[in-house]
Amino acid sequence: MLIQEKLKEKDAFSDIEKNIAEYILKIDMKIKKESVRHIAEHTYTSPSSVMRFCQKLGFEGYVDFKEAYIQEIEYLSSHFQDVDANYPFLPNDKNVVIANKIGILYEETIKDTLSLIHHDSLQQAANMLDKAKNIYVCSSGASKDIAKVFKDNMLKIGKTVISYHNTSDIYYEACFCDQTNCFIIISYSGETARAIKVAQKLKERHIPMIAITSYGHNTLTNLSKCCLHISTRQKLISNLGNFSINLSILYILDILYANCFHFHYHQYLEDKIKYSHEMEIDRKSDNPILKEE
Repeated sequence: MLIQEKLKEKDAFSDIEKNIAEYILKIDMKIKKESVRHIAEHTYTSPSSVMRFCQKLGFEGYVDFKEAYIQEIEYLSSHFQDVDANYPFLPNDKNVVIANKIGILYEETIKDTLSLIHHDSLQQAANMLDKAKNIYVCSSGASKDIAKVFKDNMLKIGKTVISYHNTSDIYYEACFCDQTNCFIIISYSGETARAIKVAQKLKERHIPMIAITSYGHNTLTNLSKCCLHISTRQKLISNLGNFSINLSILYILDILYANCFHFHYHQYLEDKIKYSHEMEIDRKSDNPILKEE
């Protein structure tokens, strides 16, 4: 969950905490110049109350909270200036206008996802997949179909990817597999109950795990040492379709595949072309663009 959402959901806050939350939301980026003492003075509380509030939100103290909050504001203020990820088109839009708006949404989603990818996390994830004997994908809904594209790509370079229709099956794999395997857990909210159960078992057994989830703090992020973030602009329910979420997941999986391919580029390229020629020998086209030499 994003920090701003936590600040706005005040049900579990005391009156003192509500005052602190409202003040922080009000000052927005001006928090850069705010000290604990300054916030305490403006909310008629004490510095220790502000510190405890930050800890309640899951941070070690005010400095950690402030840094994360500034990063979040900067992230949310970037990209998506010309399109709403939840409502990218309007009732009176003509078909070509809708097509153009979806195109803009896709472009912004790719830029947004790329801004969330960091070198070290990507390198860690690619190394884990390269070393893995088997790769298990834990996902639900449309992301299962998206993961199949990843599976098909990996299969053609000799990497085994396993995805079950029943999430409980992958839990048992997590219970019995060894550390030569790797799991990819996909959950936009990071709070999907069965995915969390799998992640908890993997952490308990020290099995390599990659989390693909939303930006911000959630249970899945806390359980995984390697996280890749999905473009986080859509509500869970109030949207016209998971356009941005699905594209972002596909993009991340394509990036992982490309990085795995890059480790053994010449070998994988030779093998892929060789075996694809053998399998698809009858696949032909008179179109000069599609035609093989």
